Amino acid sequence: MTSEIVFFLDPKRLKKNTFRLSDSESFHAAKVMRLKSGQRIILINGKGTGYYARITQIGQNFILGEITEKIEMLGENKFTINIAPSLIKRIRFESLLEKATEMGVKKIQPLITRHSLKKTINMKRCKKIIISAAKQCKRSYFPILYEPISIIPWLDELDGQYIAGLQNLNTHLSNLRLKKKDPIHIIIGPEGDFDSSEVKAMEKAGVTFFTLGNRRLKSETAMFATLSILNEMLY
Repeated sequence: MTSEIVFFLDPKRLKKNTFRLSDSESFHAAKVMRLKSGQRIILINGKGTGYYARITQIGQNFILGEITEKIEMLGENKFTINIAPSLIKRIRFESLLEKATEMGVKKIQPLITRHSLKKTINMKRCKKIIISAAKQCKRSYFPILYEPISIIPWLDELDGQYIAGLQNLNTHLSNLRLKKKDPIHIIIGPEGDFDSSEVKAMEKAGVTFFTLGNRRLKSETAMFATLSILNEMLY
């Protein structure tokens, strides 16, 4: 159904109940999707608001339309989960970003750890991946992506519910006493796992540890498993 097609609408391009898509979104709608005047679409502003809308005019480089319904927090959870993933290989990190967006994560703080294979990310490319994933799963909020930071100084600033997975433990996620009303932050280790000094620093910072079983999981797999369990527990 055409009503399932989602486009990003910059809040600046909305005036009362009339919208104008950006050049790139207009091109995608008219030339790629071949939408016509009168067709219905979904719009998301990346800040937590979604709209059902109708196209009223298609020009050479623009699409105009009208809002028919506004939906706050379209596609969003009623709880907040943030992640702090250690940097891993580019393709896998980009997959992690995509899945984190689909799973409802609100903030993403990449971490540079001793075993990290990379120290930087392409912020522009990563943000495009996040927007594309949000459009695909029809969520109205784009997760905030921060520049990478070294884990030790970052741990010194922690305040709140922070959890991290480790092997050889008896504590499972379902055993943790997490407060649904407060943000939950998940720290995800690198391909070579955390260094012992990093584990000690997390303990000192008050991070709570849990296990996902006795198998060593890839970083993105551990994140996906953790988010899946938490979404089920907190929904």
